[in-house]
Amino acid sequence: MTKILWLSRHTMTNEQLSDLKRIYGEVEVKTFDQTVESWRDVVEAGKDCDVLAVVLPPAILADLTNPRNNNRPVIRAKANRVATGNTIVNPATGKEEAEYRFEHAGWERVIKIEVVVEAL
Repeated sequence: MTKILWLSRHTMTNEQLSDLKRIYGEVEVKTFDQTVESWRDVVEAGKDCDVLAVVLPPAILADLTNPRNNNRPVIRAKANRVATGNTIVNPATGKEEAEYRFEHAGWERVIKIEVVVEAL
């Protein structure tokens, strides 16, 4: 059985879980829905896991995929944004806009994230 850390504020969908089973066979998912400050927090949360499935900003992903910091696979879910045909009122603007939902579109392994910056 493959133990997978699910680090996200969102609950894993049935489609995401089914797809993990397709990829890894029998799985156990450990959920962690707290904010992390660094890759160290992720490694600690998933210390007993084989795979780290995460929703993280690029800078933390870059550190987490660095082999010096972590040697377990890091994966993330892909999603398609699909219009529902309905409209909603955006609470931030008070304006009507199209409503969207997200459909699971697979998993991808994050091999490397490179953040290139320039001081201003």
